[in-house]
Formats: sequence, C-alpha cells, structure tokens
Amino acid sequence: MPAGKKVAIMQPYFFPYLGYWQLLAAVDTFVILDDVNYINRGWINRNRIAINGEPSWLTVPLNGASQNKLICDITIAPDDGWKKRLQRTLATAYAKAPQSANVLALFEQWLAQADGDLSAALHHSITQVAASLDIKTTIIPSSCIYPKGELKGADRILDICKREGASVYVNPPGGKELYDAAMFREAGIELQFLQPDLHQDELRSGASDGSVLSILDSMMHNSAEKLAGAVKRFELSRA
Repeated sequence: MPAGKKVAIMQPYFFPYLGYWQLLAAVDTFVILDDVNYINRGWINRNRIAINGEPSWLTVPLNGASQNKLICDITIAPDDGWKKRLQRTLATAYAKAPQSANVLALFEQWLAQADGDLSAALHHSITQVAASLDIKTTIIPSSCIYPKGELKGADRILDICKREGASVYVNPPGGKELYDAAMFREAGIELQFLQPDLHQDELRSGASDGSVLSILDSMMHNSAEKLAGAVKRFELSRA
C-alpha cells in the first residue's frame, strides 16, 4: 500500500458541490458509504442549480424512498418523462453558459443509464465527474463489500480504514464534533479534516444569494482544466 495512504468515506450525493470533489482529490481511496440510511430532503437524489440567478432544485424521483431504508436498497423511479424534464431544465437554465454543450452531453449520458439501482447510478455520476476533473483517486463503488455487522459511527469508519490499510482518514469539517482523534490514534490512524475552498468569485459559480450549488453549475461556467486546478486547492488540518 502507498506510504501514508489517505482514505475518505462519504455517502453518495447527486452531483455534489465543489467541496465534495476536493475531498476526493485529497485522498488515495474514496469509499462510497451507501449501506447507511437514506436522508429525506438531503443531497442523495437532488441538488441545486441556478435559474435566473436563484437556487432551484434538480431532483431525481425515487421509488418509496424512506429514512428507514438503506441508500443501496432504494431504486430510481421509472422514466415517465422526468429525464427529459431534467435535461430541459438544465439546458434552459444554462443556455448561455460557455461549457453548456459539454456538460449537457455528460448529463445526458448519465441520464441514459440512470435506471433501477440508485447507488449504482450515483457511483456512475461520481466516476464521470471525477474523470472530467482529472481526479485520479481510487473510488470503491460500494461500502457493502465491507461487513457492517453491528458497527456504527466512528467504529464503522475505523473498520473500513483498517481494511483499506489507511494511515490517514480525511473527513469534512462537520465531523469535528463526531470523531475522537485519540480513538483514531489508538488504531494507528491519523484523523484529518478538509477545509473546502470554493473559489466562488474566481469560478463564477453560485446563486446570487451566495447559495452553494451543484458541481454542474461550476462545470457550466468553467473549463475542465480550470476546475481540475480548483479541486486540488484546499486545506487539511490535523485533529
């Protein structure tokens, strides 16, 4: 394994914001945590884009989604026209954006295979965008390959890190209240936190009210090369 191997573990989100991709870029291996409970009104099947400068939701319909179900057990609703509606919404919102044609083609490719398994579709979108942003991180497609048993919270995270041979675990700043650095040290793993830098002024990304938007918005306004540089500019701090 690489010296100082860094691992991050996150739920799969629907075309998440720039900070998510900075987390991917910060580590050697990224584990998609899809055998945890679905979150209603979260980021798993929806995200925000800008329509006339205002934040607006882009949502993938699901079959019987519930917080009592695991993400990996949820399926995407059959296409009753929602795919064309999403594509049309995105196309109209960003008709004048410089990278519109490229991003719409990527999104159309994603829509074409977005059937059935929600987790598989989200994994596909994550690998699509990672490739376009020149992120070389290994993406583990499903946390289900790791026996979950009764493990929860930090115990589950540590178990996955050990199985991956990690010496460093990188988490978004929100985890500072959840994880005990001493617990990680005892397991021989250093706990680090990523502080995203969204470069909103530089990237001309975001709604007029300052809302953070989907990576789709950033991709519409900036070249792949510019974004590839932006995802690598972040800060890591030790716990």
